[in-house]
Amino acid sequence: MRRILTLLCLLAAIACTMPAAALSMDISGTTAGSAVIVTCDQEAFFVFQENSGTPVFARGTTVRYIPHTTGTLSIAAAAGGATVAETVTISAGGSGGDGGDGGDLYQNVVLPAGNLTVTAANSGTTYTVNRRTALGALDASGASYTIDDGWYDQYGTLYITAINGRTNRGASGWMYQVNGVSPSVGANAKTVQNGDRVVFYWSESMSSTPATSDEAIWLKVVYGSGSDSGDAGTTTAGSAAFGPATDPKTPVGLPEGVTTAVVGGKTRISVDLSAAHDGERVTVKGDRIIIERPGLVMTILTGDITERDGIATGFLKSVTAMLTPKSGTIAGIGDVGATLILSLNGVTALGDITVTYASNLSAEEQSALFALCAVDGTAVTGTACVMNVGMNGLVNGEDIASATVRMHLAPAWVEKHGGAGAIRIVHIADDGTVEILDTDMVGIDDKGNLIFEGISPKGLSTFALVSLGEATLKSSTTAMPTTAAAAPSTTAPVQTPLGWAAAIAAALIGGGVCLSRRKEA
Repeated sequence: MRRILTLLCLLAAIACTMPAAALSMDISGTTAGSAVIVTCDQEAFFVFQENSGTPVFARGTTVRYIPHTTGTLSIAAAAGGATVAETVTISAGGSGGDGGDGGDLYQNVVLPAGNLTVTAANSGTTYTVNRRTALGALDASGASYTIDDGWYDQYGTLYITAINGRTNRGASGWMYQVNGVSPSVGANAKTVQNGDRVVFYWSESMSSTPATSDEAIWLKVVYGSGSDSGDAGTTTAGSAAFGPATDPKTPVGLPEGVTTAVVGGKTRISVDLSAAHDGERVTVKGDRIIIERPGLVMTILTGDITERDGIATGFLKSVTAMLTPKSGTIAGIGDVGATLILSLNGVTALGDITVTYASNLSAEEQSALFALCAVDGTAVTGTACVMNVGMNGLVNGEDIASATVRMHLAPAWVEKHGGAGAIRIVHIADDGTVEILDTDMVGIDDKGNLIFEGISPKGLSTFALVSLGEATLKSSTTAMPTTAAAAPSTTAPVQTPLGWAAAIAAALIGGGVCLSRRKEA
């Protein structure tokens, strides 16, 4: 009762100046590791307190809180001068296990002495990392992840850019804590001790916490030998074990020995651990099934995975696929390449994705893009390359929920066409709709090319890397320039070219700000 009164006092200062009004609160969900959803009939301030621990605050009409242990959860809300409070009992869920620690849902990860090898996705550089670090704990959990070494020379940090296919974007991204504290160093540099608790969680803002996150990985460190870990292999993060695709067509279907079936309205996936895999690899790590082949890393997150008689089975929860297609060459541009990160609604037994490159859009596509830019008062000042993505056995919206598209481009072309800030990824959908994606420069590949990224909510089809400038009076009658041609004088960009050095400096400054906001630098 004292705890509830304390929570109400915390809300009183907020609510006392508001006009009095009735307040009702509905609560659903009482399972550790799953969301507790709280709804009020008006916008309210909420306080959550788990087992008399640190209060967590939220605001809204409907909020969600994910308790990570069993016990009691106190919830208080204030709005319109009224307050309401309840306490619910949190029980153990049907997944995740208790980690052998009093109903605690932390997953034990065994960290032997020694090092692991990781590879930075942006540069291709390989690093040796102590296994008994926060990054070593993430690696031992079986999660797939990618890292960026853009700040390694300055801070010694290998920055985590994606976990299980979910990629940092804008102010949202992955953060981590050790024993409830956010370290001031990268996960590769934060050593952990036997019994330490490490949480990697998706953060929508700096106010996010592991408990309020919609995706978190709860880990408990256990020191042990290599034979204790249950996985003698070494995980290499950041790139497929088989490298980029060697053919324009990349298979994305299930390999031999991996099957699916619908049971009770849910998809169950089974892996024959004795099946031979020629030119590909299937790994079961924790609650994840990882399929690797040239140009593809597919991560299948499951629930309640079990193994019996050499068959591992579990219910499918989510599927992500990272494709590294075969690169191409454009006359006057040089090497071009791409990375596709797909959020899939399921897995198909058969299917493939073909990626080819061209120097320019079709006349119809150019006209549609030019008209779209004219509405915004901009003009296309150059087209670097076009990436055509063909699919067999996959359908946008049905199989592919969304796609993160990264395209690689020589810095000389970027400098000539207004700098990194002028570059955009254009998506031409299957129905001919043209959209200009929000585009960011996110890194540099091992060939020195700049990497530009955009999110395509409509899936895959045709993408182009273009430069935009400010339109002039004659821009509406000027044809869109081709790759090799210089920008016509009627559409010359007003922006001053940033230059290669300035573009990189701006990217590093922006990255440093993002890094500090992640609490991981």
